Amino acid sequence: MRRMLILALASAIVTPAMAQDKKPATTTTTHEKTTVRTTEKTMAKESYDLLGPPLLNMNDTTTVPPHRIDLRMTGAWETANYPANGHDKHDDTHIVPHVVVGLTDNLEMSVANFIWVDSKGDVGPLRDGNYDTHVGALWRFRDQEGYVPAMAVSGGLRVPTGQHSNGVDAEVRALFTNQYDNGMRSHINVFGTSVNGNNDGSTRYLDTNGNFPDDRHFQYGIVVGMDGPLCDDGKVHWIADYMNRSGQHYGSRNMNILELGFQWQIADNDALSMATQIGLDGNDQTPNAAAGITYSHSLCW
Repeated sequence: MRRMLILALASAIVTPAMAQDKKPATTTTTHEKTTVRTTEKTMAKESYDLLGPPLLNMNDTTTVPPHRIDLRMTGAWETANYPANGHDKHDDTHIVPHVVVGLTDNLEMSVANFIWVDSKGDVGPLRDGNYDTHVGALWRFRDQEGYVPAMAVSGGLRVPTGQHSNGVDAEVRALFTNQYDNGMRSHINVFGTSVNGNNDGSTRYLDTNGNFPDDRHFQYGIVVGMDGPLCDDGKVHWIADYMNRSGQHYGSRNMNILELGFQWQIADNDALSMATQIGLDGNDQTPNAAAGITYSHSLCW
C-alpha cells in the first residue's frame, strides 16, 4: 500500500512537468500582400500644345519640352473701321518670325519680331515701332490634378528696337487649362498690359499733330475658350474662344472678339494653325474681320 501511494505521488508530480516541456503546435497564416494603385486625372506633359499668340488670342499651359526649339512664322491680316496701316486705309498686315525654346519640362522662352506691311509689301510711313522685338517666357507651376486645372503664368516685354521706337511695354498673363476625358480642353486667360511707348502710328494717320487720345497706359482683358480633337488620332484640333479687352485708347469702349480656327500636327516636327476673328461690337478699334496662319518647325536634340 505504501509503495502504491509513493508511485501515485511521483506520477502526479512528473506528469505536469512533462506537459509544460511539450511545446504546442504553431499555426502560421500567410497573408498575400495586395498593392492597390489609384490613378488621378492629370495633364500629360506632352499634352497638345497650341501655337498661341501672336496668331491666337488664347494660349494654353502646355510648354515646349526641353531640348527642342520651335521656329515659327505668323502672317496675319485684319480690317477695321479705324484706319490702320496708312492714311485712309482700313487694312493691316503683319508678319512675325519667332523662336520658342523649351528650357525645362514646364518652362519656355520666346523671342519675336513684329513687321508691319501695307498692301504693297512696304513699311507704311510713320509706322513708329515697326521691327520691335518681343521677348517672353511661360512657366507652368502646377499640373492638372483631378478637376483642378493646370496653371501657368507668362510674361512679355516689347523692346524698342524698331523704327523710331520708344518706351518698353510689359504684359503679364495668368493661364488656366482643364483637360477632359474626351480630349477636349477649356482655357481661361487673364492679362494686363502696361503700355509706355508712343508707337501707335495709326493715330498719326488720323491727326499728324498728335491731337488724338493717348494710348491707355494700363490695358487688360480676359479670354475664355476651348479646343478639342477633330479626328481619332488627335492630330487636328478645333479652336474657339471669346476675348473681352479694354480699348487701346482713353475714352474708347471695350473690344469683343470671337475667334475660330484649327491646328494640325502635320508631323512630329511640323504644325500648322489657322484662325479667323470676328468683331462683335462695332467699335471702331475692334477688327471687323481678321485672319492668319502660323507654321512651326521643331528642331530637337
